Amino acid sequence: MKSKENLPADLVGFIALALGVSTNMKWDEPPLWPVVLPPLSGFSVALLEVYLELPVLLGWGLLMPVVIIAMSSISLLLLPERFGSRLECVIGFVFMVAVAVLPQLVFPVWFIIVIIFWMSQSLYIWRRNYPNFRLGIWLGSGSMSGLYLGSLAVFNLMS
Repeated sequence: MKSKENLPADLVGFIALALGVSTNMKWDEPPLWPVVLPPLSGFSVALLEVYLELPVLLGWGLLMPVVIIAMSSISLLLLPERFGSRLECVIGFVFMVAVAVLPQLVFPVWFIIVIIFWMSQSLYIWRRNYPNFRLGIWLGSGSMSGLYLGSLAVFNLMS
């Protein structure tokens, strides 16, 4: 029987036990909150950025929404205990924010890849037993997808 990352289930269980991490991240039915809340938070950050003029007030320019999304990863520390290592989830979230932003500087259509990645993950990640880092990556890609889609919507509404 295979488990996370194609490692044998016994080896994954041993490593999780040694690190004191829970490996139970599989849901019985598709959850709604990880699919809806991250993109809504990103979308709302994009809208609030324009209406509150946060970059103008603080002088951060284009980086301000990304910083707000990265700071929202702290809310993952409030996940229930059954999710296991919440810090690992936060690290995965921040990692995905960096992966979603840094290539965008060189490859302007990178946001499309991030959105497609989030959509594909939303279809099947709940069916398998993945580590919390992977859950954080999924939630981070959802937040960044919402931010990108919200920015596109604001740009089209304001022009």
